[in-house]
Order: sequence, then C-alpha cells, then structure tokens
Amino acid sequence: MMKRYVGVALLCGAAGFLVSGAAQAAVGVAPPAMYPAATWQGQSQAVLRVLDRLDGHLELLTVPVGGSATYRSLAVAVEACVTRPQTLATDAGVLLHLKDSSDPQRPSFDGWMLAQEPSVATYGSPLYDVRVVSCAGVPTAPQAGPLPVVKAPVLAGAEVPVEEGGDAPASPPGSPSGGPVPLAPDSHNPIPLAPTSGAVPSLAPAAPAQSSGQPLPPPQADPGLE
Repeated sequence: MMKRYVGVALLCGAAGFLVSGAAQAAVGVAPPAMYPAATWQGQSQAVLRVLDRLDGHLELLTVPVGGSATYRSLAVAVEACVTRPQTLATDAGVLLHLKDSSDPQRPSFDGWMLAQEPSVATYGSPLYDVRVVSCAGVPTAPQAGPLPVVKAPVLAGAEVPVEEGGDAPASPPGSPSGGPVPLAPDSHNPIPLAPTSGAVPSLAPAAPAQSSGQPLPPPQADPGLE
C-alpha cells in the first residue's frame, strides 16, 4: 500500500512539473553566430602533398607564404594560403607556382588549388601529382574578423494568459489577440425571437381556395379514341 501511495505522489509531482513548464512564456533563442559563406582567413604557411608517380613516394611540404621549396625536379612556390574560419566547412586554398625542370616543354602551373575540391585545378604532369592539405602558421591577411553579433528574436504574444496557467492578463472578449468567446448574445443587443409585428407565424399549411359553386363542364371525348 505504501508503494502505491509513493507511486501516485511521484506521478502527481511529474504532472505538476509538466503543467508548470508548459505555462512558461515562450522565449526567443538567438541562432548561432556564423561567418558569411565567402569568408576566408589567411595563414602564413601552406601544407602540400606531392606524389612521385614513378615510385609512389609521398612527400609533405610545408612552404611559407612568399617562399619556395623543391621536391626532386619539381619547384614549388607559394604566394598565398587561405583557410575557412570557424563555423564554416573546413577547406583551404593555395596560390601556387609549379615547374618541373626535367620537363621544360610542359608549361608551368600558376593558379589556385583547393583542398576539398582538388579536381577544380590540377597540375597536368605525368610525373608529379600535387594536392593541398591545409594551411598552417599564424593568421595573416586577409583577416576574417570577429564573429557577427546575432540578437535573439522578440516573439510577439509570447506571454501565456492567466486562463491557460500563465501570468499574463487575460485578453478581453473579441480582441484580435484572442481570448474566450462568449456563448450568450450581448445583453445590450438581444436577438429578436419573434417578428416585430407581434404576430406569431402559423406552422399549419394554408387552406385551399374556395370554389365559386358552379359545376365543372364534362370532359370532351378524345377524337383519337373514337
């Protein structure tokens, strides 16, 4: 018996908590602060991966922005390295100059390479494959700047009226914001239940018209039946 009482008390307490929580006024929540989609942050170093197709050797090169490096017969120069700031999808772009001294007939590569979209720009060498890994070092220009300030929205009519368990005053009847609708008509303008003349309409059908008393003439014979 004691367990039953304890269980009922717990259920009542949980129901009261739910009712009190439902009676709280709605509060606007600010969306998370995010950088615009076209924002990039400059870094001082570029991390590149170079593959030698002849023997499958991989080499990671960390090249400072404005500097250069070499891998076997490949010369690598970096002019800029930018990365996505926080709150945006991870990506990195490097402005590269690539030249293979063992293949002087092949034109050099001058342009941007992206880490997450390597097929957009590739180095068309049969010997070397160059990919962007990431950016490293300290932040440089361009600067992403601080995160934009986002304010919480103000919800209209967020207060819960008293008749629904809240603290806000009840809305007057017929107000645009809502409220209880009276079931009875307005006492100042009662609905008329009878005609204005005072006569009570009869529900019985009207009596047929009285005949003049003259007999009806006999019907004439149909010529087609003779």
